[in-house]
Amino acid sequence: MQEKTEPALRLATTLSVLLILAIPASLSLCQESSSSGPPISMSAVAPFAGCYELQLGRWWPWGMGEDTQFATPPQRVELQLQHGTDGFEQNGLLIRTIPLGTASRRASFWLPQDRNSVDLIWTSGFSGVSLRLARHGKELRGWAHAHFDFPRPPHMAHVTARPIACPSAR
Repeated sequence: MQEKTEPALRLATTLSVLLILAIPASLSLCQESSSSGPPISMSAVAPFAGCYELQLGRWWPWGMGEDTQFATPPQRVELQLQHGTDGFEQNGLLIRTIPLGTASRRASFWLPQDRNSVDLIWTSGFSGVSLRLARHGKELRGWAHAHFDFPRPPHMAHVTARPIACPSAR
C-alpha cells in the first residue's frame, strides 16, 4: 500500500511546488505597479524597443467569431521605453499603434521576461490578448493567447513580429 501512495505523494508535491512558483509570475501581470516595485532594467528592454509589424496566424483550435476583434492586436506597433502611468498600462512600458496617435480602446503594455523574450499585452480589463515572444535573429516569434472575462475554450495563434522603420516624428 505504501509503495502505491509514495509516487502519488511525490506527484502531488511536485505539482504543488510548480503551482507555488507559477502564481507569483502570473500575479505580477495583474498587480498595480507601485514606486516600491522593482524597476524595469533599461539594459534588458532597450534591445526590444522600436517598431514592429505583427503577423498573426490562424486562431487555434477554431475561430472566435465576433469575439476575434477583442483578441486581435494591431498590425503595426511601437514598443516605447516610456513607463505607463494610467490604468493597466502602469504594469509595464507603453505599446503604441502605428500610425502614432491612432486611438485604441484597450490598454497596452510590454514587459521583458529575460534578455531574449518579451510579453506584449492588450486588455480592456474584460478581454484582450497576450503575446509571448522570443528573439529569433532579428524577428520575435511566439504565441498569442486570447483572454476573456467569460468562460470559453482557450485560443492561441502563432505570431511573428518583424522590425520595421519607425515613422518619423511630425
